[in-house]
Amino acid sequence: MTVKTLSDALKECFQDKHKVSFYEAKVIRELILADGQVSPQERLLLEEALHEDKFDEKAVALLSNLILRADCQTMEDNKEKSNKGHCCDHEH
Repeated sequence: MTVKTLSDALKECFQDKHKVSFYEAKVIRELILADGQVSPQERLLLEEALHEDKFDEKAVALLSNLILRADCQTMEDNKEKSNKGHCCDHEH
């Protein structure tokens, strides 16, 4: 039995000639969010597929939100790293 990574499955899906439907995009979203976050590699794959016009209109909206989520996640991670070692986490 061959085990594929999520990245392999996404690459294979995006190589197909048809545009990814809203239903397929929902499945992709669930697979990506299964671990609770959007990895940098998953984000890159999504960006490339969006730029190559691989999704129908509803799918674009759904998966674009994953990129926004990844951006927010990165900003939060950076904020946590910069606040480590500080006695307080509020602005005056």
